[in-house]
Amino acid sequence: MGPFDRALLAVYAFSLTLVISLFSSVMLGWAAPQYLLRDLFYPGRPEVFWPLMLILISAGIRLFWVGVRRPGVSDKHVVLTESALGQVHISLQAIENLVLKVVAQVNGVREVRPKIISDPQGVGIQVRAVVTPDLNIPAVSVEIQQLIKEKVFEVTGINVGSVKMFVENIAVNKPRVE
Repeated sequence: MGPFDRALLAVYAFSLTLVISLFSSVMLGWAAPQYLLRDLFYPGRPEVFWPLMLILISAGIRLFWVGVRRPGVSDKHVVLTESALGQVHISLQAIENLVLKVVAQVNGVREVRPKIISDPQGVGIQVRAVVTPDLNIPAVSVEIQQLIKEKVFEVTGINVGSVKMFVENIAVNKPRVE
């Protein structure tokens, strides 16, 4: 459930609680909410009633859908092999960790944030990196792309369709050696 759905759930729950509380107080004999509800839901004022009902019904349908749908399993893993005994899957997180390990071995790379994208031919990899100022960025980028492609294929057998490098920043300070 994303932030939009959480906010929608909070507003929906608050609205329903308020309406139920007002109806309950009228049923218990308190007259003040009765006048408010009568004026708000008066049949002669459809410009208030129908938009409110449309919003509440749409929110209810959206929240019901979010609650009953199964989270996508196919976008969390890749099928490595399939045989008569069954399938072997690898999680995209495992491939991310492999990419982190490979890129960490390259001199001059300070931070790395990989993102793995599953596609029918294998995977696509996006790498966001922070590098030190003393290296040749195009040469290191090509080296990183080759290393990732070779190592992921060697370890998992998955074809890497593309490796996109994004150098987000050039680090100001070199790491200290103690």
